[in-house]
Amino acid sequence: MRIFITVGILTAVAFTASSPRQTATSAKAGTVPDQNAQTAPQAKASDSALFGRFIGVWDVNYDTYNKDGSVRRNQGQVTYGCILDGQGLQETWTSDAHNKEPKPFGLSIIFYDSKRQHWTEVWMYPAQGMTTIMTGGEVDGRIVLTGHDDAGAMLRWSFNDIQTNSFVWRGEISKDEGKTWKLQGENHIRRHH
Repeated sequence: MRIFITVGILTAVAFTASSPRQTATSAKAGTVPDQNAQTAPQAKASDSALFGRFIGVWDVNYDTYNKDGSVRRNQGQVTYGCILDGQGLQETWTSDAHNKEPKPFGLSIIFYDSKRQHWTEVWMYPAQGMTTIMTGGEVDGRIVLTGHDDAGAMLRWSFNDIQTNSFVWRGEISKDEGKTWKLQGENHIRRHH
């Protein structure tokens, strides 16, 4: 479950050859991330440095805000791995929302669009019949992606408080094209050890 199951999470990932964490954990195209693999990423360092720190496995505490104001809490993991010879990233989310053991529920394909000079994330959540496309990059020290849901409401997914081993992901919705925002979910994410 991403930050909130009904809305995907943003996760753009960059690939920096100079990043020891990234090169140590990259996987070859079409394979599951290998924590010991050595792969040379393809993106430019200036474009890729922003997201390279997320490659690997992370533990997630999900807080989903229901319409009535109550909070639903779940746990799971998110895994970021390089695909397509380092030109993209796959993000796979798990949650214990419907089971005692976390199960996969959604994934994203993320890549840097050098033509448009921004990151693109394509989020897929099959159980909800949901596909969402988000775009963006760094904004005031955060990573921010925006897009629209199926009903036309504006979505904002952001990485906040980014540290070496933790960050907070927030999913927000605006029904007035960004004048006001309502928090839908917040994920507290720590690197898995």
